[in-house]
Amino acid sequence: MSYYKAPRRYSNGRNFGVERQQGFVADIAPRRPYVPYENKGPNKWSRNLVWTASDGNMPRKNGSTYGSTKPQVPGARSSVSNLQRKDAAYGQRSSSVSDKRGWVSNDRGSPKSEVCVCKFWKAGNCKKGDQCSFLHSWTSLPGMVMVAALEGHKKDLKGIALPQGSDKLFSASSDGTLRIWDCHTGQCVHTINLQAEAGSLVSEGPWVFLGLPNAVKAFNVQTSKDLHLNGVIGQVRAMTVGNGMLFAGTSSGSISVWKATDTESDPFTYLTSLEGHHTGEVTCFIVGGQRLYSGSVDRTIKVWDLYTLECTMTLRQHTDTVTSLLCWDQYLISSSLDGTIKVWACSDNSILKVTNTRRQGQSVHTLSGMTDAEGKPIVFCSYQNGTVSICDLPSFEERGKMFSTNTVGAITVGPEGLLFTGDKSGKLRVWSLAGTKV
Repeated sequence: MSYYKAPRRYSNGRNFGVERQQGFVADIAPRRPYVPYENKGPNKWSRNLVWTASDGNMPRKNGSTYGSTKPQVPGARSSVSNLQRKDAAYGQRSSSVSDKRGWVSNDRGSPKSEVCVCKFWKAGNCKKGDQCSFLHSWTSLPGMVMVAALEGHKKDLKGIALPQGSDKLFSASSDGTLRIWDCHTGQCVHTINLQAEAGSLVSEGPWVFLGLPNAVKAFNVQTSKDLHLNGVIGQVRAMTVGNGMLFAGTSSGSISVWKATDTESDPFTYLTSLEGHHTGEVTCFIVGGQRLYSGSVDRTIKVWDLYTLECTMTLRQHTDTVTSLLCWDQYLISSSLDGTIKVWACSDNSILKVTNTRRQGQSVHTLSGMTDAEGKPIVFCSYQNGTVSICDLPSFEERGKMFSTNTVGAITVGPEGLLFTGDKSGKLRVWSLAGTKV
């Protein structure tokens, strides 16, 4: 596999600075030179890797759009939704859902990899050295290297964000701290005691959103505007942005919604709270096309119309907590503590149905995706045992693995082959898929 060679250079260890004429701010602008197709749908900058077809970028029924296009809600043209995502997007796939598309039969399970990292090496006390028959590396994927290990958090990472217009990396942990890291030196330049547990951290454009008990903090890295958003009941566990709105899912099962405005003094207006749908904690979101998808401890996935904010569908195939959601081409992909990854597509009666179930044999904690240098989609699947499997789509053929001493619960895709992971012990690591290393 020939990987995209990033124009920046990274040093091994703590230094993941930039050695080029342009500054880091220019680097994190939304430039994706290796992405073959730019989504031009109404939610083209939604978090992670979303539907790619213009105007009909969602599950389809025999080539027709799943759902109808409706007028935008007032205020949708906001500073939040109008800023490009820094994450890479999957390439366009033109075939319909009725095609086989490379999905195999249900219950096949994931490919077995014989590459195992040495558990003694992970603990720092392997005495066999080069004679050891197990891997002495944090990854088995050719072309991927770990370029920095950022130490400081004491408990699991709840979110990692690299906002537009900043040379700082933000991380939030259940240890009650928000840490800000200098992207040139890899040093923690500021630690904020939140005096409460952080439940979620995301960024959209220049805004950083931090989920706390009964509130969301919003900070703009360009204007230094610091806001406290009320209207939340419970600990915020998941957040996302779509159609000019910020969504926050809580431990009570409710989803609070704010509308972005063009008013500098009041950039976010509380809109509503979606109550009585999830009966357990909201754990994850993804926006695809004109739909918001939410996963929960109650084992369900709710499908919401982004224009009416109505729940249009409930998906009930998982038997334990839904942990992560991902959109790719015309498909929804979900993971769960039940040890499965499910692929959903629109059936003949316009209902999302499971077309493939991957049984992993252990809990799946998060999914994230990006395209490689050749524009091919790959998905990162984090498992209970601390491994992250890196697979091709749609085949789920495994390319390699990443390893950690604890379960990886946070994965954030950065620019130009960068990837950030955070595990349950508080370890924050920076990876380069391009493999550029000084």
